[in-house]
Amino acid sequence: MRNLDGKKVDFNEFIKDKNAVIIFLPKIGKSAEFLPKELLGMSGLTGCSGQCKIYQNELEKFKQKGYEIYAISSLNVSDMSEFKRLLGVSFEFFSDEEFELENLLNLKTINTSDGKKFYHRQTLIFKDGKLAKRLEFIAKPNEDANSVLKLLIDKFNKRSKI
Repeated sequence: MRNLDGKKVDFNEFIKDKNAVIIFLPKIGKSAEFLPKELLGMSGLTGCSGQCKIYQNELEKFKQKGYEIYAISSLNVSDMSEFKRLLGVSFEFFSDEEFELENLLNLKTINTSDGKKFYHRQTLIFKDGKLAKRLEFIAKPNEDANSVLKLLIDKFNKRSKI
């Protein structure tokens, strides 16, 4: 994966010892018209902007719980930079247009008939650098941040691993 300066980032080194919520954004855009029939109308394939803005609005709550927020998409660095700029969010974005994390993290992907591939919308929670929770096929992107925050609050109250 690459940061928005285009520098290569080793995920294992990056996540080492971190508490992090990583949102994987499909950011399909115009390729949505090329989705396979079985995916047409599937919830969660749109809504990246709203999801990111809500994470931004709740950012301090995540930080109070000791978690940082990161967004990753298969868009190239230039497109991810522009998307982040348009959103005006402060958390870090990364590009994984080579799908280096797909196998490493067992991530779900979508292929469109125009030959493009995207990450499915999914959220991963890391505690001390280890994957603690996987939320796949996020159907309601506008509820994701608050659902994850509630999960972290509930787990903190029970003194669990997350």
